[in-house]
Amino acid sequence: MNVSAVGGIGANPSIPATKAAPKADSGFGDIVGKAIETASKAEQKADRIATDIATGGSSSVHELMVATTEATLSLELMVQVRNKAVEAYQEIMRIQV
Repeated sequence: MNVSAVGGIGANPSIPATKAAPKADSGFGDIVGKAIETASKAEQKADRIATDIATGGSSSVHELMVATTEATLSLELMVQVRNKAVEAYQEIMRIQV
């Protein structure tokens, strides 16, 4: 099932639509793997900017703060998803058959 974005009233065509839903054949493991990869890339970007600033490059402290905040939020999201998955597993294991 392929779901595409629907423009709202007065939608601005210059603003890109949100991402489509994940493919039906991609499982939870694929989604988690992609999220981990995204968090890793955000951390690497923050590291590159910090290195650029430390070596006298053209990056600004503002860019560093934005990049580190993105990396932190990505990591916090992954931790919360993990916590919810563990909590769901534990709840399933408590079900009496």
